[in-house]
Amino acid sequence: MPLHVNLYHEIEQQEIARQRDPLRLGMLAVLIIAIGFAVNYFIVLERAHIVGIHYADAQTAWSAIEPKAKAAKTRQDQLNTAIQASDAVMKAIDSRFDWAPILQEILKTTPRSVQLTHVSADVPEDEKAITSSITICGISGAVEPRKQAESVRTELDARLASRFEHVSSVFKELEDSDQFVLLDGRRLATATFTIEYQIQLRDPIAAATPPPRRARKESAE
Repeated sequence: MPLHVNLYHEIEQQEIARQRDPLRLGMLAVLIIAIGFAVNYFIVLERAHIVGIHYADAQTAWSAIEPKAKAAKTRQDQLNTAIQASDAVMKAIDSRFDWAPILQEILKTTPRSVQLTHVSADVPEDEKAITSSITICGISGAVEPRKQAESVRTELDARLASRFEHVSSVFKELEDSDQFVLLDGRRLATATFTIEYQIQLRDPIAAATPPPRRARKESAE
């Protein structure tokens, strides 16, 4: 059996100890970490460069469309202003009321022996309000002037009721006057009166439901 003698035993032990030296291992680890940081730095730098290129392209594109965007915003404001003005006109048209037929009925109801001194009426600005009031002041001349004023009130009440669903009337004033009038050669007593009429002008359901508003135009340029 051959005999082997290792004459480099101590040298091999020193080499193994040198390879396992903590300082050397630490320096190797630091080197690996440094290389990793360097690689990461170049990767981040490249990404930042790409982002910078995209940002520059976006700035160039925005510079090209910014004037169009400003012009579109100006046009949108103009259209919105026009729509508001149109809505105001439409609202005024929708809420208007034709008083001519009522005035015509008042003239038909007023006899020669009655002189009207004041007629006023109003339409409520509130869109949900459904009634309006008409006030008539005058002087009646007759043998029984108060009865004549009552006749005017009831006849006009009936005429208005033929045009509107709900009509009510009441004397706010009815007083004998110490003045007399001559009519067809007759000397007649007079009475002053003030009559107030309440008229339903709008449908309660329609008044409770506001009309749809027109949508504003949005520019897409």
